[in-house]
Amino acid sequence: MAPSSLNEFVLMPSFYTAALVGSMVLLASQVQGFLDRTQVTPASFSVEEPPADHMAAPARAHLDVAKADDFEMILERSGFDLNNIRGGSDLVPAVYLASLPGDLGSLDQIKRKKQLFFSAVLPLVLRANEKVARERVRLIRFQDRVLDGAQRRPVEREWLLELADRYGLDAEGAEIDSVLFATLLPKVDEIPVSLALAQAAVESGWGASRFARNGNALFGQRAWTEKAGIVPKERASGEKHVVRKYDSLLGSVASYVHNLNSHPSYRDFRLRRAALRTAGRALDGNVLAGGLLSYAEIGQAYVDTLRLVITKNRLSDFDGAVLERSLVTVSG
Repeated sequence: MAPSSLNEFVLMPSFYTAALVGSMVLLASQVQGFLDRTQVTPASFSVEEPPADHMAAPARAHLDVAKADDFEMILERSGFDLNNIRGGSDLVPAVYLASLPGDLGSLDQIKRKKQLFFSAVLPLVLRANEKVARERVRLIRFQDRVLDGAQRRPVEREWLLELADRYGLDAEGAEIDSVLFATLLPKVDEIPVSLALAQAAVESGWGASRFARNGNALFGQRAWTEKAGIVPKERASGEKHVVRKYDSLLGSVASYVHNLNSHPSYRDFRLRRAALRTAGRALDGNVLAGGLLSYAEIGQAYVDTLRLVITKNRLSDFDGAVLERSLVTVSG
């Protein structure tokens, strides 16, 4: 655990230029040749703006972690040990990087690069999942009260309608009944940590892509106005999409979670997840990757690559990881 003298990590975005990511299979196998391929962008994202309640980096995010060496020092001082986290003996220190270290994508030591990448992204995924999990618990409790015949309070109805609107449901004037809850509940749920880590690695080339370095974009999400993102170099003539940029890595992660939970293209992903819940099974990144055929133009090959990344890097070890409640911080 972090020494008691550590009170706050203060981290600030920093922006860089990087090589494009290499072939999917070589990337999954951690071969250095991955820096040569053109980057993958999702086929179906159509969100113009991040969700209204998207997360920002911690308010006191002031220290620019420009180099991998600096990040390693922070991890050491905070007691951040991926091996102990894998084994379930450690909670995950709440270290929130606003941007990846600028030299992360160019590191030659593959094991070191992977360790630092997962250490940067893991707390952000857990934080975004925690927010969704709290909303899910509140939704289930409200559902139980309604089905038990309890009176609907106006504040509860207002909250439910706002939640439904945020997840793409037109619930204005709708009855608050079992149908509404059955439609909304499959959308308000967590993303398996293993799957989120694998997608972040593939889509960002382990932090090497210019979208990750210049725009904190870990998941290649699209927008449709040029001011909202970065133009892909391989964009065909006449196409208008850009890869959305974010003020912080946490903004990218929160937007990714919201998109998988709300975009029509990922309905199969949500149905698979709901089936696991109904069966009383834990969320499984390998299983749920099968619901992401629409995420990239290469379809099944993309799903296969995600599963390979999960397996080779034992990312399922992190599916039960738990975030520390207090913000890990350091002063200087």
